[in-house]
Amino acid sequence: MKGRAAVLDCIRKWIRPGWRATAVASFFSGGLRLIRPRRKVALENLRLAFPDSEETWRKETVRKCYRHISWMVAEYLSLVSDPARVHSWVVETEGKEILDNLRDSGRGAIILTGHVGNWELLAGWLAQSGYPLTAVVRNPDDPNLSELIETYRAALGVGTIEKHFIMKDAVRFAKRGGFLGLLPDQAWNSTGVHGPFFGRMCYTAGGPAAIAHMAGVPVVPVVSYRLAPFRHRVVISPPVPMAEGTDRNSAIQENTLRMNRAIEEMIRPFPEQWLWLHRRWK
Repeated sequence: MKGRAAVLDCIRKWIRPGWRATAVASFFSGGLRLIRPRRKVALENLRLAFPDSEETWRKETVRKCYRHISWMVAEYLSLVSDPARVHSWVVETEGKEILDNLRDSGRGAIILTGHVGNWELLAGWLAQSGYPLTAVVRNPDDPNLSELIETYRAALGVGTIEKHFIMKDAVRFAKRGGFLGLLPDQAWNSTGVHGPFFGRMCYTAGGPAAIAHMAGVPVVPVVSYRLAPFRHRVVISPPVPMAEGTDRNSAIQENTLRMNRAIEEMIRPFPEQWLWLHRRWK
């Protein structure tokens, strides 16, 4: 193990909830505020999404976003060494019976979420709660870091499929009762569905809607919000109503936009907990 992966794993071995986690979060938060990565991108994204907002609110939201990312790292590294901790960290749940009913009936589902709250902790909570979760992920380009993160996810019981997967494998997994985790809130190229996100036109991957269409499983929005460090609220919403019809392309177009709206609703309660640093509107 080399470079950033080695440093990250050293922190993981040292960190614990409490003063050590606070020290790690403070270190990362201070570094982010100093370096201010993609701050201009984040401010512009917030202006596009919330055109009536004031500049002072946007700047404060970016500052909170940096702090959120720092706590996300500290929480996740603390969790890997003892995955069962997640049960005490998720202090509130809403709609859990939706997932329970799907699991107990043997029916699969698309778990629709985004880069909101601590999405890695959410995956760990789902897996540790007995839900058959496999997430579609895009691993870092650094092979050492990619291998390490895969090891962490496996320790939490989270299965993964690389983003450039074969769609039929994902469809088969969901049809067989699996819970397929998808995060379609990042920018896509012009092969995607063109439509609004927070009222601004952009491209969104149509794959999630296509998988749901072919697998015939419900699309369930799930999100985890941080209420405080190591205190989270998981919200499971009723399945997104899916458009049906003989025109597959039209159905995928419409259902992708419905998923976009569901993710918007996840972001609005805690906008500082979304990844505004990403160039969503290219």
